[in-house]
Amino acid sequence: MKLFILTRRSLLKMCIGAGTMAIAGINTTANAVYQIKRLHSYMQDRITGVYNADKKFALRASQDNPQVQELYRKYLHEPGGHISHEYLHMHFADKSAPIIALQKANKLNNPGANVFEEPTYPYEWVQ
Repeated sequence: MKLFILTRRSLLKMCIGAGTMAIAGINTTANAVYQIKRLHSYMQDRITGVYNADKKFALRASQDNPQVQELYRKYLHEPGGHISHEYLHMHFADKSAPIIALQKANKLNNPGANVFEEPTYPYEWVQ
């Protein structure tokens, strides 16, 4: 008993299908490689531009900048101190507990929740 009958026509169909898939795979891979090379080239140009612009500045370190030194001298007093930490660092708190509680209770008022309940295309209205 034969499970699969292989004729010339079915062999030709399989070869054409396999060749098509191989060409599509090679094309996809080549496109991905091209995009990666393009991104790498862009990033190299960007890095080079930033470094070249940075070389033009006389003061390249922030601690050498007279404005930063004056800011610390007048207002912040010392680097890493309490006042500088207070003004220059962000503190975040998780305030999502009430929203999660409303979601669990199914009481969250979401005006856009039923946007997709009605058919979006006119031909879907006909039953």
